[in-house]
Amino acid sequence: MGRARPVHGDHRLADGLEAIPGVRLYGLTDRATFERRTPTAAITVDGVGSADVAARLGAAGIAVWDGDFYATGLIERLGLAPGGVVRIGLTHYNTAAEVDRLVGELAAIAGRAPVVGAAARG
Repeated sequence: MGRARPVHGDHRLADGLEAIPGVRLYGLTDRATFERRTPTAAITVDGVGSADVAARLGAAGIAVWDGDFYATGLIERLGLAPGGVVRIGLTHYNTAAEVDRLVGELAAIAGRAPVVGAAARG
């Protein structure tokens, strides 16, 4: 017997995250393998620390977590220490509108990320 899956979540969230320049989704991304994926997503946003992303989403009323989630060795090997990743968790009661709102907030955060070396390009 399989576990309950969010109705709107996995594909909608992955599609939305992958459409935002500067947002990287970690883990299984092949839609054909999503039945093996938990309804969580680990992401980073270029130029914005994971704690800052989590704080900005929290200020918008969206609960996420940041850090290494006891996977310190993996986070180090991925070159993401010490900040880690942002972890998004969906559940059966999340709506499509909530997923879309999260994606919209992340797009705004990614859009405000400073471009490294922008001043030098002048």
